[in-house]
Amino acid sequence: MIEPKKLVGFGITTSFQEDKTPIVWRKFMMRRNEIANRISDQLFSLQIYPESFTPNQSFTKYALAEVSDFDNIPSDFESFQLASGKYLVFNYQGKTENGPKIFSYIFQNFIPENQFEVDDRPHFEIFGDDYDPNSDSAEEEIWIPIK
Repeated sequence: MIEPKKLVGFGITTSFQEDKTPIVWRKFMMRRNEIANRISDQLFSLQIYPESFTPNQSFTKYALAEVSDFDNIPSDFESFQLASGKYLVFNYQGKTENGPKIFSYIFQNFIPENQFEVDDRPHFEIFGDDYDPNSDSAEEEIWIPIK
């Protein structure tokens, strides 16, 4: 279970075929120091998928930081309220390029074998401010919403 969180950053419409993740993260990382009221050095890579999502569809991807409130946020930043809810949490260490294999295992093996049902809420990953996606020692938490 996660408690509600206030998050601030930037979003972009993307797809797995035309991955614009580096664009939104580059923009966010260049401007993250403008975010007032940050409460940790954790960063959130958050996805909002349409209902009955298939890998060929577009979705919204956010690069975010957690804040105590939405006061004094630059006008071009987006605010996002993450509601509380039940999640499966997986710890992953390794390069981002190996992500598809990890997610494939989670969605095609772990979730069905353990009879979990994915919920229609945001999916996200949490990692530190010093995260290097090209490092074998990069660590992140993968949060999958479940019913």
